[in-house]
Amino acid sequence: MESKQGVRQYTITTVPAVACLLCLCWALNGCSTPSRVPAATVVNLPTEELRDGSILFAGKCSGCHPGGRSGLGPSIVNKPLPRALIRFQTRAGLGVMPAFKDHVLSDDQVKDIASYLVYLRKKG
Repeated sequence: MESKQGVRQYTITTVPAVACLLCLCWALNGCSTPSRVPAATVVNLPTEELRDGSILFAGKCSGCHPGGRSGLGPSIVNKPLPRALIRFQTRAGLGVMPAFKDHVLSDDQVKDIASYLVYLRKKG
């Protein structure tokens, strides 16, 4: 059986550590960037390629770029990148952005996402 001194020492070191951990969790929970744009914005898309790009974007990209705008990642609909550079960045990744290799997204799927982003840029 532990002595009162041992229990007291354990309590003195454990309680502040647990309190700090709970405060950290509470603070981090409130640190995410609020989305000002719904993740699934309804847009009338004229082609199947754009509709497919929209669905793929919603599934693979909108977690960090909600609606193509800033969130965890930067806004990507206001960058004047040509489709080829969008496809390259999607494949290679950059900084904290993951690379989407061909076993995750096919070349056609990456092209559809790039076309969708260019379309959103033109729509403003």
